[in-house]
Amino acid sequence: MNLSVVVPAYRSERWVERTIRSAIAEGVAERNIIVVEDGVLDGTGKVVQATGARLFSLQQNGGAPHARNLGLAQVDTDYVMFLDSDDYVENGLLAGLVDVLERERADVAIGPWVYDGEGRERGMLRQPPSLDNGERIFHWVMHAFFPPCCIAWRTDAIRAIGAWDERLRKDQDGELMIRALIRGLKVAISSQGNGVYWQHNSPHRVTKAQIKDVMYAADVVFEQIEGWVRSRLSSGDGQDERFALGRLCCKTAWVAYAYGDSASGARWSAKAREFGFHNRGYNARSALLASFLGTRIASRVKASTSSVYRRIAQR
Repeated sequence: MNLSVVVPAYRSERWVERTIRSAIAEGVAERNIIVVEDGVLDGTGKVVQATGARLFSLQQNGGAPHARNLGLAQVDTDYVMFLDSDDYVENGLLAGLVDVLERERADVAIGPWVYDGEGRERGMLRQPPSLDNGERIFHWVMHAFFPPCCIAWRTDAIRAIGAWDERLRKDQDGELMIRALIRGLKVAISSQGNGVYWQHNSPHRVTKAQIKDVMYAADVVFEQIEGWVRSRLSSGDGQDERFALGRLCCKTAWVAYAYGDSASGARWSAKAREFGFHNRGYNARSALLASFLGTRIASRVKASTSSVYRRIAQR
């Protein structure tokens, strides 16, 4: 298979063998599985060596984007997937992704995925919709993301857009995908197989986002989408995208308020109004809650029940 798998691994001795074996079972050669041990802190290295995968060990932790970029520098196949060390692939996912990349001459391919993990029932299969790049930008940030375990890239394409942003601690994969869409990379959709986005309670897994990191990632993503929207407006188009960007700002404000960051909430609310979104909520439910409780209290209430906020904490 003309695909490499890059695995950033941090304290991963419990999970990484399953990750590697799943890629081998899908047809990836051992030499094309590149594990970057992000700090030598447990027995991860020994586990990796026993599988035949290539191992690069960093003495100090540098963060997942840094590890992914180091792995990408070693890739010599046409296609690459970035597979987190607790996730895995199955049922022919990789063959399906490579097939559509080649057949459609695409730059990135997205396939199905499921939630699974310790102490939870396996989730429903999530199939990516067929959308153009503009539609997918707002679908991604407002409705449904797709994790790295179901995405493959043309190696030259991801290198051309600058690969992973090493400044980010949150939403690294979301920022990369938004950047790819804005720069016009061609997306292909596969319905074959699935990735498994594994959830667990390891003390070394980040399960609660720091609001400063969430807001920083939101700023980076917003800056990219704002530039794209303004360029469309300058050409006489983009009113729908302007409103959608305002709605995204409103949602971001709700996230900030939910984390108790009122200053960021007010800043994002002002951005929402600037882009023509004057509702007090970003969807019907949040608007109704805000009308009775006010935005700050309503955001806390919604945070306790909404998958939007749980998703932010998991990523």
